This record gives sequence, structure tokens and C-alpha cells, in this order.
Amino acid sequence: MTRRVSPAVCAAIAALALLAACAQPGTPVGDVAPGLGAPIAPGGAQDWDGFPVDQKPRPIIVTGGGLAEISGFNSGDGKLAFMTGRIELAAPLPETPATVTADLPDGRFAFPALRPDEAFALVRGQGEPANAPDASPAPIRITTITLGSAEFGTDRGRLRLPAWLFDGPDFIEPVAWPALAKEAFWRYGEPNDAVTIGPDQLSREGRRIRYAVPGQSNCPSQPVMRYRVEVTETAATVVLTTVGEVVSTPAPAAKDQPCLAIGVAAVPYDVDLSEPLGNRVVIAATDGARN
Repeated sequence: MTRRVSPAVCAAIAALALLAACAQPGTPVGDVAPGLGAPIAPGGAQDWDGFPVDQKPRPIIVTGGGLAEISGFNSGDGKLAFMTGRIELAAPLPETPATVTADLPDGRFAFPALRPDEAFALVRGQGEPANAPDASPAPIRITTITLGSAEFGTDRGRLRLPAWLFDGPDFIEPVAWPALAKEAFWRYGEPNDAVTIGPDQLSREGRRIRYAVPGQSNCPSQPVMRYRVEVTETAATVVLTTVGEVVSTPAPAAKDQPCLAIGVAAVPYDVDLSEPLGNRVVIAATDGARN
């Protein structure tokens, strides 16, 4: 199973695995806050200063692996071909509708449609030869292109959007790319540090976020930690900085004891805001452990 295969995303997948294993501070995890966000340094919200919080519809912010939704491949060669951008279009391009309609958190809206040839070029661009320079698999073939819908991860939870669906014998399920024009999104196709805050994580009045902090490790060679979340609010962002404090250090005899690489479960942490979250973007940050 994979979601994206460019070098940047390969690094992100590795980071994701590390986060899941270690319950890194500042990361919404588990049932408490689905959708992992890459932690950033405190004050990292500067790039979001221009986000149009009052715009309706609110721009869609895609999180996680990116705009392509990929369920997987039926063969290793097919996966390798996709990773290296060897994708062959073996199907006629369907007509492009003038508009497509999407149900967003702030209502139903019509958007100009993205052309299928543009979507295909973007899908093919998810891979590049540098991902496997010594490999030369046969191209993976796309034999059908249809206009349908698919779910995509956003900072407001999973959203079902109109999508171009690219299918072929090597795909487990069609590869989906949003059929909405680029102006429907914020920073189309660019990585971002927003985290997912779904409706079930936000109180009715929007002033409390159900977040998560790491639980306690059972490893005797690790310090006992206590975590809290500090909030920095701006007109466009809410930065949640998880701060770890050392409660006690390991006993000298325990410092060299090995620990199994077992994940530490996250625990819920309620974060109170001074104003309702509204359309602002939530960003996760981490601060170093404090004695």
C-alpha cells in the first residue's frame, strides 16, 4: 500500500512510521486525532499569514501524502513503474465538464473542472526515474479514465471530492486525482504543515480541540515525561506546541537497559482556545524536553 512515491513522500512515509512508533510530541495520533501532521519548530506559522480565513468557500487544504490517492498495485513491477514515472496512457480522454460540484464543510459549491489530461500529467509526475535509477520496468498502463469521486485527506477531515479515476490492470483500485481546478485549493500540490482537525475533535462552540500527547513509556532506561500543549493564536493559525517536561531521570542501574521498539500510546489532551477555531489552520509544533 502506498499513497505517493516521489522522494519527498518517501521521506514523509519514513517519518510517519517513526512518529507512529514513538508517539512524538505534537502529533495527533490514534482515535484522538486522526491524520498525522509533521511537527514543526515553534513559530513556524509564518507561511500561513496570508491564508484567507474569511473566504467562502474556504480553500481546501490537503494533508498527508498529497493530492493523489493510491490504493496499491497488483505487481512489484507495476509499483516500480509508477514510482519512476513510467505511465502509459492507453485510453481516450473523456470530455471535461465546465464545472464540478463539491460538498465542503462550509457548503456546496461549483468549481471549474480540471481537464483529464492535466490530471494525468500530474499523476505521472508523482514518480520520477531518480526514485529507482537502475530500474527499467515496462510502463504501467492506464486503460480507463472516468469522472467519479474519491475521499481525500484534508485539515478538516476526509472529504469526498469529484475526482478523475485512472485505472488499469496493475492497479488494485483506480488512482484518484481531484477534478477541481487548482484555485479550489490552498497551495495546490505543495507540502504543508497543517494537521487534521475533524468535526469530532472540535467542541460545539469551536473553542476546544481534542488533541493528543504521548503517554508514558514503560522503558526503564527512559526518563519519565509529562507533556502539555501551549497555544499560539493568530488571525490565520492556531499553533499547538507540545512541551515535554522531565519528571524523573532513570536510575543509574537502569540507564543501559535495552528497550523494545514498542509504540507509546497517545492520550487525549483538551486544548482551549481564546476564540472559536473557525476557518483558521491548525499547526503542530514541538518544543524540547525541559528539566
